[in-house]
Amino acid sequence: MRLLYIFLFFLNNQSLDSIFEKSNDLYTNGNYQMAIEGYQTILNSGFESAEVYYNLGNAFYKLNNIPESNFFYEKAKTISPSDEDILMNLSFAQNLRIDKIEKLPITQTQNLKINTLNILSEKGWSVLLIILVWISCISLILYLLIKNPIQKRIFFSQFIILSITAIGVLMINYEKKELNNEKFAIVYDKEIEVWSEPNKISDLKFLLHEGTKVKQIDTIQDWVNIQLENGTLGWIQSSSIKILD
Repeated sequence: MRLLYIFLFFLNNQSLDSIFEKSNDLYTNGNYQMAIEGYQTILNSGFESAEVYYNLGNAFYKLNNIPESNFFYEKAKTISPSDEDILMNLSFAQNLRIDKIEKLPITQTQNLKINTLNILSEKGWSVLLIILVWISCISLILYLLIKNPIQKRIFFSQFIILSITAIGVLMINYEKKELNNEKFAIVYDKEIEVWSEPNKISDLKFLLHEGTKVKQIDTIQDWVNIQLENGTLGWIQSSSIKILD
């Protein structure tokens, strides 16, 4: 049974590779809609990768589909945040948007924090934390068992250093988890109204247009409280956006 599972796994991977290559050929030949269908078939199978999302973004960009191109470039970026090709093409897609929203300035401290968090994934920081805790426990046990005073000082110092480092990693892991729990979305409607409260009898604050990225703060029934990259808040109807989950 296990051999059958392994065989089907590799067979499925080969099938997906074939679809990916055929979709790439379709894209190269200018058949963007057919290429999109191929890439989406791969996603519908449960497989995802930065390459598939990136290629989908490219195909939708060629069709001048502003919300879809921005959406799939953003999806690719979440998997591979430092990929220069993804970042460059995402900037091209963002230039197609009507709304030109300036980001809030980032301080050097905030930039250092972001760069530190991005060194490892959430899983990577968790694994590092477990390793540090285990090594610190071993150091403590050795400190308690060994009689040699010099070695005892070495293992005790090692225990202290590793414990402090583990606490630091624990804090980073918490921050990374909080960051990953943030929800963003892309506006899909051509134009939407942003209100001061979750109803249409409140003040109309401004309009947003397709392709704009927003941060989801809260939800009430079919209303979403959003925040723009410049910090502005407002309420829109949930049917107007697609969540980047």
